[in-house]
Amino acid sequence: MLYIICTPIGNLNDFSLRSINTLKEVDKIFAEDTRVAAKLLQHFDIQKKTKPFHEHNENEASDEIITLIKRGETLALISDAGAPLISDPGYPLIQKCINEGISFTVLPGPSSVINALILSGLPSDKFSFNGFLPKQHEAKRKIAIKLQNCDETNIFFESAKRISSTISIFSEVLGPDTQIAICREMTKEFESTYRGTLEEILILLKNNQIKLLGEFVILVNASSPSTFFNLDKNFCRPFLDYLSPKDASKLIAKITSFSKQEVYKFLLSISK
Repeated sequence: MLYIICTPIGNLNDFSLRSINTLKEVDKIFAEDTRVAAKLLQHFDIQKKTKPFHEHNENEASDEIITLIKRGETLALISDAGAPLISDPGYPLIQKCINEGISFTVLPGPSSVINALILSGLPSDKFSFNGFLPKQHEAKRKIAIKLQNCDETNIFFESAKRISSTISIFSEVLGPDTQIAICREMTKEFESTYRGTLEEILILLKNNQIKLLGEFVILVNASSPSTFFNLDKNFCRPFLDYLSPKDASKLIAKITSFSKQEVYKFLLSISK
């Protein structure tokens, strides 16, 4: 039997009694980082050593786990924080268990995705988790374009050193009024949540009002009550009868999900 065990995302007191007891009872424990696991096990007086299971050895370790379970041993898999498989190793192992007919179960626990979704104050009826954002500027821009007029909350992981540039890129593509939230150091002593528009959050970052330390979760909701509006001549031309392209672009951006830059370029093209 294999137990997939979710571990605390910050506060060790969030670890369930069932998870603690299971780790004490299994024959072996495989962990994403044995050093991190050692601290967790020591805190709960679990007298067991762990074996490594990370992105560089997960295929070999998966084969070892399958072999051990077939011999009758019970095993547990834990990640550094949160649930294995969720932006962490483990998927190939699960596939091998299914193919080999080996039983496995999940012991639920803390989730940074769900935690952040609830803290954000953004719509939670529909959401998508997208994992870590890419490092490249253009790759982030393409993701932001896909979020335009999306009617669900999108969740991303991002590093402290790249979050400012990410919010800046999102603001350029989605428009400054797009609603977002940033969650930092969840369940820890200095847990912080920042809510507002992209423009407001960007100002906080530029003024060093958001401490760039720890782990960040970004939540974006680019839906708009005016998404039925299109940038077409029939809709936009009446604005130009009363306002300059610059002023009209500001107003149209306010009542639609388009950015001022997009609207301004379109208004210039139809005013010639």
